Amino acid sequence: MAKKKTYKKSFFIEMNAQNAPKPTSMMWFVRKERPDSLPEYVVCGYEFTVDKKEDSFGISEGFSPDLNFRKAFIPEDGHYWLSRDFSGQELRIMANLSGEKTWIKAFLADEDIHKATAVTIWGEENYSKEMRKAAKAINFGLLYGTGARSLSEQLDISEKEAQTYIDKFFEKLPEIKRFLNMCEYKARKNHEIDNIFGRKRRLGSYITPLGELMNSGKRKSYNFPIQSMGAEVTKLAIIKIYRNLVNNEKYKDLVYFMNTIHDEINLSVHKDYIKEVAFEMGKSMLFKLDDWPVPIITGLEIGNSMGLTWKFKQDEETLELTPEYEPLEEE
Repeated sequence: MAKKKTYKKSFFIEMNAQNAPKPTSMMWFVRKERPDSLPEYVVCGYEFTVDKKEDSFGISEGFSPDLNFRKAFIPEDGHYWLSRDFSGQELRIMANLSGEKTWIKAFLADEDIHKATAVTIWGEENYSKEMRKAAKAINFGLLYGTGARSLSEQLDISEKEAQTYIDKFFEKLPEIKRFLNMCEYKARKNHEIDNIFGRKRRLGSYITPLGELMNSGKRKSYNFPIQSMGAEVTKLAIIKIYRNLVNNEKYKDLVYFMNTIHDEINLSVHKDYIKEVAFEMGKSMLFKLDDWPVPIITGLEIGNSMGLTWKFKQDEETLELTPEYEPLEEE
């Protein structure tokens, strides 16, 4: 597994400017905006502070301001940086493609999918944050064909124990195993794999002279129908956003497309229109096929730069925007 590149605090730094490293996350204190609030940290009437204030009422996750190169990306004057990304996109696609009832039920109930997986594998009585961490590693690892060795390195456990986790996962979630086996079969038989929209991935070079599919080919056969489908969903969302917002005369000079990173789409939106546009953007990015029980939905973040955004939730009737936060415990 490739090591994550770390960056030291210094004036000069080596980095890929085309893909600035994502800043580390931290918890911010939330309070209502005040006359003396710092504009950089004020969003939709709320101020996010590093330190707890007398009138702080909650804590919210956001990015650290340190070594935050993404702060260089800013919206137009008088605008907010509006970001929506597909929440658990690949796992939701897997739930739909495999028909795994446990995952479908968890997503429709708006449950934490990693906790639901952990409880399914090890039982409610054994659930812990460590079990959730293991379930999360398995959930995402399966999309890339992660084996016991790689999983053991991620979780710092023995390879034997990691294999036990994987076996238990497939025992409790058999439809996912069935789907992966089907992908492998199609790739070996047809020398290619496709997604439901017909996009193909040629895999002939991963077939041995004996007609077997190499391990690297298996991993690609598992991942391609999911990851390529995610790309299709994102591209369709961009087309809809351009049609409904960016190129809409109603929003001329009020909404600008900024960029897209993986499954995240970013806009510059005039502050007076942030509620309306955030709602319309969410509708444009919503993806659901008639025979798919689980919709592909988006999360919402707003800020004054790409580097400093905070998660918000929106009331579908009033369109009111409020930060996602956990209430402060009384001391």
